[in-house]
Amino acid sequence: MSHLKRINAPKTWPIQRKTTKFVTKPNPGVHKLDEGMPIGVILREILNLAKTKRQIKIILNAGNFLVNNQIRKDFGFSAGIMDSISILLLNKHYRILHNNLGKLSLVEISKEEAEEKTYKIIGKKILKKNKMQLNLYGGKNILTPKGDYNVSDSVVIKDNKIMKHLKLEKGAAIYLIGGKHAGSKAILTDVKKFIGPTKDVIAFKLSNKAYETLADYAYVIEIEK
Repeated sequence: MSHLKRINAPKTWPIQRKTTKFVTKPNPGVHKLDEGMPIGVILREILNLAKTKRQIKIILNAGNFLVNNQIRKDFGFSAGIMDSISILLLNKHYRILHNNLGKLSLVEISKEEAEEKTYKIIGKKILKKNKMQLNLYGGKNILTPKGDYNVSDSVVIKDNKIMKHLKLEKGAAIYLIGGKHAGSKAILTDVKKFIGPTKDVIAFKLSNKAYETLADYAYVIEIEK
C-alpha cells in the first residue's frame, strides 16, 4: 500500500492532520487527487470501521465494499464526487458530495438511490449505425442511440442503461462541484456561451440571491421532490 504524507493530503479530504504521519495514497484513476478519496481513507479515517491495514483487507476481501454497485477490494481505489458507496455488512449506503466547507463528505442515501448515479456529459462522439458515445464525468463511457444529448447535460444511469436525460437549461437544478459555492444546490437561470478560449459562464439562484460561476462547475441533477 503506497502512502501519502498526511500534511500533504488534499484539503478536500476531511481527515485529521496531526495524528499519524501517513495516509493511504490513491492509485492512478479517473478522479483528480482532490476530487476523490481512496477506500483505505474512507474506511479508516471517515467511517472508522478499521484501524489497521489488516482490518481494511478483511472488510474488502469479504466483498463488503461497493463503489457504484461494483465490489472493490483494492484499498487504493479512489471513489469520488457523485459516486455511491455501499457497506454491505452494515447495510449502509452513501453518496460522495462536498459539504458547505468544500470538503468531501459521505451523505447517507437509500439502497435504491445507490443503485443509480447521475453523470455529467463531458464529451460525445457520433458513431456508425445511428449510435452515439457519451463520455461521462468520472471516466465512464456509454453507447446510446443518437439523441439531443449535449455536453454539460447529465444522464441518470442504472444497470448501465440511461434512465433519464437532464438538460443544462433555464430552470434546471444544478449541483456545484467547484468554485466558492461548491457543494451547493441551486437553480440555473442562464447560460452564457463564449466563442474562443473564454469559458462559458452560468447564472444561478441560491437562497434567492443571484450569482455567476464557470459552467464547468455546474452538474445538472434531478429536481428534488
